[in-house]
Amino acid sequence: MGKSLLLFLAIAGTSLSANAQRSAAIDLLRSKEPTDYVWVAAHRADCVYAPENSLEALEHALFFGSDIIETDARITKDGHIVIMHDYTVDRMTDGTGTISEMTLDQIKNLHLKTNWGGKTSLEVPTLEEFIKVAKGKACLYLDKASYDLPGNEPGTFVRQLLKVLKEHDALEEAIFVLDWPYEKAKRIFGDDLEKVIYCPVIDDKIPDLEKYVDEYLNKLKPIAFQFRMDTVDSVTYRLLPKILASGSRAFIAATWDHHTAGHSDNASIFKRPSEGWGWLVAQGFNILETNYQNDLIRFLKYENLRDL
Repeated sequence: MGKSLLLFLAIAGTSLSANAQRSAAIDLLRSKEPTDYVWVAAHRADCVYAPENSLEALEHALFFGSDIIETDARITKDGHIVIMHDYTVDRMTDGTGTISEMTLDQIKNLHLKTNWGGKTSLEVPTLEEFIKVAKGKACLYLDKASYDLPGNEPGTFVRQLLKVLKEHDALEEAIFVLDWPYEKAKRIFGDDLEKVIYCPVIDDKIPDLEKYVDEYLNKLKPIAFQFRMDTVDSVTYRLLPKILASGSRAFIAATWDHHTAGHSDNASIFKRPSEGWGWLVAQGFNILETNYQNDLIRFLKYENLRDL
């Protein structure tokens, strides 16, 4: 057997093994089985080594081993869903304009910029393109899902996202993180609320927070809740033991100081991991969103928290 063929088979085998592990991670997440495994969510796919929310960023995130890809969905004038954090193309492309006032063709004629303003030849991806790359390898966390355009009834954008996900058989690998009361979520998602990975937000800003959480625990039993806590003196933080005891996962965005009581990516990178990610894991958080997925995964592997 030739050396080239052996090398190809070795690479293919490694890729299949990695994909199988990622698929197992998705299955474990949905199962709610007790585990020491910590899932990693890549913020905007990769916003360090590639233009955020680009297909290149997605490929990087998968290569690093992220389980979840946090990304941002926007809708064009002609009804297509593209991946872009901002509501305009100004910051991340060589063009200008509001996405909802532009057609897909107009947006596809633009080129993404690096996160520091440099030129690239990369296009703005569509949701369909993201799904095709990520399917079976990682969950897509679709942020901005609640951002309906003026004149549309609440939930219109969610329904459009669900339609695309169903067309690509990707419903069960989609994550939605919203602060809607249960009845609103059920009305808009319908039966799909039990099919997607729906993560209610826990935040002191939510009225009647404990009642809101109890309703979700009783009626949906979510796979995970996302916590947003400015301090450990918050009601949100005090609800953590209750959520963990219910069997739901505890999801937190280490990307932000004000979501982690200061135990964020910044503390992990510029001080030491034990003050940021390590502290979060010690509290019981087992889904961490980060800007530094490669560093976080290395830390978790060192702590034996990535074994399936």
